[in-house]
Amino acid sequence: MQKKFIFRIVVILLIIIGFVWWFLYELTWEGGRDIGVLSHPCNTEYSIKITQYSKFDWAQPLYFEILKKDKSLKDCYSQFGITNNTSENINNFEIHCYDNILYVTWKDENTPIIMFDTKTLKSYPNKYIKDSYEDDKFKNELFDRIKKGNQKLEID
Repeated sequence: MQKKFIFRIVVILLIIIGFVWWFLYELTWEGGRDIGVLSHPCNTEYSIKITQYSKFDWAQPLYFEILKKDKSLKDCYSQFGITNNTSENINNFEIHCYDNILYVTWKDENTPIIMFDTKTLKSYPNKYIKDSYEDDKFKNELFDRIKKGNQKLEID
């Protein structure tokens, strides 16, 4: 009888501790967390800022924002991925440049996930392009241009 009572108390305490820990964790990290800013020596005018947003979900969205001399270009901001890694850091990302296109790889150096044409000021992915055909067409155009500089690149 007493063992069952102690077991129930321990389980209840563990549940309470779990809820308190979760609540405190959510209070300390709300909204966005800047992961860092990437820039490349071939184009010092533009850089790419990576941000992770906290949501009540295991999959937290990653966003990029194009900066021109540390000021945001309003049409160049979009979600590009998700992660469950709350300690994601800028060292996991690499920025490259070819033919006036800045492109970012994440975890796989041969797969660009963000591409930005510094001549047209258009980016991929782009949340403002609602037509998936136009979005894919632009993605393929940018990819074909950067592939000339690195034949190992692949796109998904």
